[in-house]
Amino acid sequence: MTLILTVNGPETIWLLADRRLSDRGHVVRDDACKVIVLETTDGLAILGYSGLGATSHGTEPSAWMSSVLRGINVPLEQSLEILANAMRRQLPPHLMRLPKDTIAAQFVGVTAFVNGEARLYSIDLVLTPDRKNSYFRYTRYTSPNTYSNATRTPRFYLTGTGGLYLAREKEKLRNLLNLVKANDHGKLSANVVSDYLASLNNDVYLGIKDNSVGPNCIVVWRHSKEGFHKGGGAHQCYIGVNRDPRMSFIPIISGGMDMKAIGELMMPSLLEMSEKLQRGEPFTGIDDTDLNAKLAKLPIQPNEDLH
Repeated sequence: MTLILTVNGPETIWLLADRRLSDRGHVVRDDACKVIVLETTDGLAILGYSGLGATSHGTEPSAWMSSVLRGINVPLEQSLEILANAMRRQLPPHLMRLPKDTIAAQFVGVTAFVNGEARLYSIDLVLTPDRKNSYFRYTRYTSPNTYSNATRTPRFYLTGTGGLYLAREKEKLRNLLNLVKANDHGKLSANVVSDYLASLNNDVYLGIKDNSVGPNCIVVWRHSKEGFHKGGGAHQCYIGVNRDPRMSFIPIISGGMDMKAIGELMMPSLLEMSEKLQRGEPFTGIDDTDLNAKLAKLPIQPNEDLH
């Protein structure tokens, strides 16, 4: 399985995902990307998942989710519904291939801002042990507000074997809420919260002995445009508890545009510019004609086929 943890404050949303792919206790690799960022007409969301880490052809669900949402520029809940319907159609054949002695399921946690309001959703698909039937749910979570008749958004979402383990660590989760609150008010940097989340991942990695959670992780955060930070956010990859200094892209769909594909296409030119400037050599600029030709070849239409 994996570790997915989301936490939201009034002004920030966070997601932690470990990077391990495993197969019945055997480590496959520790560099998976189980997250995707979605920016829509009315909000933004960070999605993370447990369950199927890659198809038999090596396709990671995060890459597939990007292709499903690519070219679509609609409100957030409508976008999630499109993704949920695609999951319901495309995932069962791949879950069917999982060994009969393992759980065949996909759980997607979504922490989001919609019109400035923090929200929490999940998309869940579970096959029965005999693989003959399935259970599906796409839902928004709310809980009673102790101080009024209104409802509020739960602060945490946990899934995966690592989520079950971490749910018992009440004191560590309370400490996390305090750090998020301090960051919400500008009293603490985002990196402090991010580092703490990475330490939680490392605690789970050391505490679980079935190899289902790895030492490396990704932390993603976004600020509300209406809050102290006036929007923005970032992500940080970790090798154990140490920040990975290497440049990395995660899947981001913004207004229907695949920002990861665009970033990866432009990266060689940006690296060339940086290297020449460091050597003191003149840089004549990026070849717009060549770059535009490459950009024109990028797929722009949604595609839900999962291979």
